[in-house]
Amino acid sequence: MRFPVYSLRFLDSSTNLFRIDSDLIRRFGVSDADYRLYPQIDFFTEAFNAQAYSAWLKNCKAGHSRRPLSLYVHIPFCRSLCFYCQFNQILAESNDTITTYLNHLSREIKLQAQFFKENPKLEQLYFGGGTPTLLNETQLKNILQEIQQNFNLMKDGEFTIEVDSRQMSRLSMQALREMGFNCVIMGVQDFDHDVQQSIHRAQTEDVTLNAICDAQQAGFKTIRTELMYGLPAQTVKKFEYTLEKIIKIHPDQINLLNYNHFPERFKPQRNINSEDLPDADTVLEVLLLAISRLTEAGYKHIGMNLFAVRDDQLVIAQRQGRLCYGLQGYSVYPDNYRIALGMSAIGSFGSVLSQNDCDLQRYYEKLEHNVLPIMRGVELSADDLIRRSVMQALICHSILSFESVETYFPIEFKDYFAAELVELMVYEQAGLVTLDDQEIAVTPQGQLLMNSVCRVFDKYLRINRQRKNKPVLI
Repeated sequence: MRFPVYSLRFLDSSTNLFRIDSDLIRRFGVSDADYRLYPQIDFFTEAFNAQAYSAWLKNCKAGHSRRPLSLYVHIPFCRSLCFYCQFNQILAESNDTITTYLNHLSREIKLQAQFFKENPKLEQLYFGGGTPTLLNETQLKNILQEIQQNFNLMKDGEFTIEVDSRQMSRLSMQALREMGFNCVIMGVQDFDHDVQQSIHRAQTEDVTLNAICDAQQAGFKTIRTELMYGLPAQTVKKFEYTLEKIIKIHPDQINLLNYNHFPERFKPQRNINSEDLPDADTVLEVLLLAISRLTEAGYKHIGMNLFAVRDDQLVIAQRQGRLCYGLQGYSVYPDNYRIALGMSAIGSFGSVLSQNDCDLQRYYEKLEHNVLPIMRGVELSADDLIRRSVMQALICHSILSFESVETYFPIEFKDYFAAELVELMVYEQAGLVTLDDQEIAVTPQGQLLMNSVCRVFDKYLRINRQRKNKPVLI
């Protein structure tokens, strides 16, 4: 389902931005919600299995749904464990481990392709992980060949791969480009030795900068680097050094990722001493420094701490009102028809979300029985679709016209979201949003706390809060 085009008035992220303070961050900024996905995985159910998934796809086919497709391929393997990681990863003990996985991935490609023989072209391909570049050139080529044999790839589509510059001994940027990849994402985090030691990610400055230069010389359409703030042992001065090095080499996009410490949920984070984490004031100072430097360097703040050069396709799409937001973040392609391949991968088909099995052996066993490895999923209600569209509009454009929602969905916005509008008054008083009878607009300060603004529209979070506050009869 494609969502409506909303009002195109944008907010300048640099205007009055520095009035935000740590008290505001403490009050509104603590959240582990990730609104690339709504509802969150916690609300997926195992009742939605491979049989339900297959039936839904067949119904789509019967209804002649022929949307462009997106394909996500998950490679879960890493050579070492990064302590900050929140993703499903497996330490690759040998090449045989990877070979076994790729053999099963090939089976899954064939099983999924059966549902899409008459579908339109595949316009987006994304290899994520883990570390996709642990694979050698032959292994990557074989997967791509399998995909090309089973799906109709667009020649001018967007084909992205996540690259670990430390794991490129068997690959080159030129080789990736010749395979067809035209977008690359590289994690940098921080160049400081003490920070790297504390997160168990040794990554030399020269190796990283050379990899970015190699990608530029190879002619990639988009090069994105990812920096992380709020890491243990990190200081403003240390982060400033890393930031200036990256700005100087001038990648197309720079993503600022906030480290969230949830050791009770993510086992690798238990290796991080919470006493080594910077305090809230330092974290805020790092973020504001980064925004100032990036703005001065000519980068445009798209939102969600993603910055891009002025002629980047995301900047142009935002200006034209066609920017999308989904499972891979910002994109010019709506990913509501996304096929997920690999252990733990998440797929999206209109009103259906699904996730593959997170246990490697169960993933293998299902494929060996020619069963899609769907572990759980959810079919979105009409309410879910309305709320998702509202969140995505705010994230993409920082403004939401009530009329545009009412035109697309059969609701009266102010009646339907009466409770949310009351709650947003607190955000308005704090300077995070402005409200009137026709729209919601997120201020520059509010853009830094967009997850918190979206949280107001999260029905599941609201229900959980109501349950916690409900008296228990004994």
